[in-house]
This record gives sequence, structure tokens and C-alpha cells, in this order.
Amino acid sequence: MFKQLAGVDMVHVPYRGSAPAQLDLVAGRVSMMFDNIPGTLALSREGRVRPLAVTSAKRSPVAPDIPSLSEFLPGFDVVSWTCLTGPAGLPPAMVSRMSALSKQALESPQVIRAYKDLGASPWWTSPEEIVSYRAAQQARLAPLIRASGATVN
Repeated sequence: MFKQLAGVDMVHVPYRGSAPAQLDLVAGRVSMMFDNIPGTLALSREGRVRPLAVTSAKRSPVAPDIPSLSEFLPGFDVVSWTCLTGPAGLPPAMVSRMSALSKQALESPQVIRAYKDLGASPWWTSPEEIVSYRAAQQARLAPLIRASGATVN
């Protein structure tokens, strides 16, 4: 897929994961890539890649010297997130217990430090809130995904 951005031809190169894309970036076979902060923070710290921007609305607390893309494109906000899931139909008491234990873990200094060492930010929310957040993100990004021509394989 060819696109133009600021007068420069852009080519989308599909990869099976970050590692092969990072190898091509470091080797100079591609000129840029989008990746999660934990995936490229070590390469950046080693001086092997140069971070241009984070895609969250604000600068990352783990890399405050890297500008946010929203500083150049107001309103831009795309973040990666992960949540704990289980099979449908889990008993409410089990969901509540797992949620409480997750919150406790994500608030512990050791886990916070481990996340920051990876360049990530721990974030806890209730099971109900994460369901709403996911639905909102899906609705917000659906037009962009359709416009890109992306499909699920």
C-alpha cells in the first residue's frame, strides 16, 4: 500500500511481529515504524533508533523527553493496552476476587518498577469500566481500520 505523507512516499510493510520490523529498522531497510514503547525503548536508550513521538495524547511518563504526536496533530490519541480476561460465565465472586488481586498487584512498588523498566505504565480499572473502554475504543477506531483496508486474519 503506497501513501504520501508530507510529499514523501510511504510504503506499508507487513511484519509478523515487532522483532523482524525492529531488525529492518536498525539495519536501515525501513525508515520508520510504529511500535509499543517497551518494544523499542531499549533500542532508543542504546542509540540504535531515534524515537520521533509517542502516539498517546500526552507524553509518556517513562519517556517524557519524547514528544506526543498530538503536539503536531491535535487530537491524535492511539494507545496500546492490555487487560486480564477469562472465559465467559465466570462467577461474579471470582471476577471480583481477580480484579481485587490485579489492583493490589498493579499498585505494588515492585510491579510498578517492573512496568517502568519496560517502558510501560501500569493501569487498573474495574471489570465494568474496561468493558466500556474497549467498546469505546472499538467504536472510535472502527472507521480508521475500515479506511485502512485492514482485515483480521
